[in-house]
Parts: sequence; C-alpha cells; structure tokens
Amino acid sequence: MDYYYDLYINFLENYCMFYEWDEDDNLEYVKKIPLVHVDAKTYLNFRSKIVKVDASFLKTILNKTKLKDNTILKYAALVSDGKNSMALEFNDEGETISKSSLILDDEININEFMYNISVTKIDYEVIKKDKIIKETRQETKIKKILKLEILNMYQNKEYSKLKYIYLEWFDKLIDKPEVMYSEMLKKLKGNLGSKEYAIYELIKLSYNNV
Repeated sequence: MDYYYDLYINFLENYCMFYEWDEDDNLEYVKKIPLVHVDAKTYLNFRSKIVKVDASFLKTILNKTKLKDNTILKYAALVSDGKNSMALEFNDEGETISKSSLILDDEININEFMYNISVTKIDYEVIKKDKIIKETRQETKIKKILKLEILNMYQNKEYSKLKYIYLEWFDKLIDKPEVMYSEMLKKLKGNLGSKEYAIYELIKLSYNNV
C-alpha cells in the first residue's frame, strides 16, 4: 500500500473545488492516507457518481488514515488517474459518503507520484449519479440568505423593509406585499446578477448596523 503524507482535506457530501472551500468548513489535516492509482474510467466514476466498492478494497484501507490529532478515519483514501486526484470516504458497506478536492500543490505532487505507482483494479458498482451542483457554493449561500430574509420580512409583516428591498432590486415601487414577495422568490430561481449581489451586500450592511 502506498501513502501520501501531510495534506488538508475537506470532506463534503457534494464535491467542490478547493477554491470554493468556506471558512466554516471542517478542514482536516491528514498525517497519512492510502494512495491508490486507478484508471481514468474508475476515477471518472468515483468523481461523478456514488459507487460501492467491494469488501476486499475496504479491507486494504481499513483504519489507515490518520489525522493530526491521531484520530483514525475508518475508510478513506486518495485516488488518482495521473491527471486528477481526490480524497474519498466510504461507509461500512463500501458506498462513498463524502469527497474532497485537494489543494493544487498536493494534487500536482500526487499526479507526479503516479508515474511510479502501478494501477490498482478496484471492483465496484455504480449506485447512482452524484448530485450535480450547477451553482458555486457562494451563489447557493447568497440565495439562501436572501430567501430567508425575504421570508422573515413577509411573515413578520415588515412591509416597509420589503418595499425598500424591492425598490432597490426592481427599480419600481408597488404596494402589494404578496406580489413583491412572489417576484423576489421567482427572481432567485434564476442566475444571480449584479442586482442580487447588491441586495446581498445591502442586507449584510443592515446586520452590521444592528
């Protein structure tokens, strides 16, 4: 078994690139983790789908990932096809439960190591396609905050605040709270533009002034 040492991983249910990691994420410093060279098809399936690996592979990685605080991850490993690399965590049945991209320097180093490591054939089955996230994590976060704020204003009957946000957003003024509320939510179903980012900054500013 080959290993890689001293790197950060960010196991998330939905895979995202390292530059989208959030300050609230639970980054883990890994002292040691199994490193497996796989073929391109296997890597693609591991990256884009939920898979179930067989018991023999689980046995080879059992309790072999150690964190900085000496915590042991039961089933975790790095996989690489020589061009791309990622970390995976599995449950007791062998299904992927979380994935992590890698910091660029680590990914480059791991890909270079693959020249000296033989490809391992892993027996697995595809369970289902992984959830495809079309928005960045920042966009998802902004939409969530905007929806929550709009909902609170509407439910608490803070119509003057709702009217002000609506005016800033749509450049027009109406006196129908239910219409404003409906149009705002409908707008958030699409892509974020400069107006939505401006409203988000406005709401953040209101937090700071409390």
